[in-house]
Amino acid sequence: MSKSRANSGGGFGALLGLMLIIWVIVKLIWWILAAILVGLYFVVRAIVRESRKRADLKAAHRDALAARADQQHNWVLQGDDRGIYGAEGAELMHYLYPATDQVKRLNRGAITG
Repeated sequence: MSKSRANSGGGFGALLGLMLIIWVIVKLIWWILAAILVGLYFVVRAIVRESRKRADLKAAHRDALAARADQQHNWVLQGDDRGIYGAEGAELMHYLYPATDQVKRLNRGAITG
C-alpha cells in the first residue's frame, strides 16, 4: 500500500502545475501577445532591410554589367579587338597573331586612301 500512496500524488501535482500555467497565460495574455507582436515587428523589419540591400546590390551589378557591355559594343563598332576578346584577350591575340594587326592596318589604309 505504501507504494500506491507514493505514486498517487504525482498526477495531482502535474494537474496543479498545468492549472498554474493556464492561469498565468490567461492572466497575462495581452502582455504575451504584445511581446509576440513586437518581436514580429523587428523580425519583419530586418527581413525588409535585408531584401532592400540585396535588391540594391543586384541593381548595381546589372548597371555595371550594362556599362561593360556598352563599352565592349563601342569597341566592336570601332574595330577594336578588346570588344571581342576583352582587354587581356586582345593583348594575347596580338601576341599570338601579329600579322593580323598588319593586315588590319593595311586594310584601313586601303579603305581610307
